[in-house]
Amino acid sequence: MLHCLADDLWVAEQPQTYFGLSIGTRMTVIRQLSTNKLVILSPIQPSAELEKGLAMLGVVSDIVAPNVFHHLYLQAFKQRFPLATTWGPPALRQKCPHLELDRLLSADAPSPWPELLLCSLTGLRTLGPTGPSPLHEVAFCHRPSRTLILTDSAFHFDASASWLTRWITRIGGGFHRLEPTILERLATSDRTSLARAVQVVLQWDFDRVIVAHGAVVEHGGKEGLTMAYAAFLDGALETCAGDESFTHDPHA
Repeated sequence: MLHCLADDLWVAEQPQTYFGLSIGTRMTVIRQLSTNKLVILSPIQPSAELEKGLAMLGVVSDIVAPNVFHHLYLQAFKQRFPLATTWGPPALRQKCPHLELDRLLSADAPSPWPELLLCSLTGLRTLGPTGPSPLHEVAFCHRPSRTLILTDSAFHFDASASWLTRWITRIGGGFHRLEPTILERLATSDRTSLARAVQVVLQWDFDRVIVAHGAVVEHGGKEGLTMAYAAFLDGALETCAGDESFTHDPHA
């Protein structure tokens, strides 16, 4: 179930549907340098097989919900690994007060994990069942492997997806291209704030991109994401790139 992408970096997938569409979902596992501690990003449903695989890699120390949508299996993971610290954005505590969040995830403070850079994608929204909803998503960069880890800020479906998913994403975005879908494009109104955040992400040194839905982009991820968000933000990204106040990443 666990697939190794690079030294100290693994992923695991499971089926998932959204509005009846098969989109799958992916968990990322990062082993901290010089330790056997594991950071779990966007946990999936735990199983005996997955638990055994993780035990062979190290000890689960942190379980992270990267946005306010990817929390479905957080509690189940915590039950399997009760000594681990659970993390989520502040808005998740408001959305799901029943969840046991030990720490709040914030990119404003220094990263709690030396190998990971963090950036809050401020302004990013998606179109949900009740209308436009903020994602409150945090993007991560695993510096040793030059890997960007996204959740719902970009999708990348390929020929392995179901025929219906391929058909829908050809129209709505995310088929054979690393990009947000029409749901994010319609819902996001504060594009200036999002452009500032994306500009920070694009200064990071990465090539591979892990997405929660679709196929991993092994090469050319930075170029693909730059093109997608330049089109999505319609010039706002170039404006921020030229403003010196947005060119420094305090967490790099």
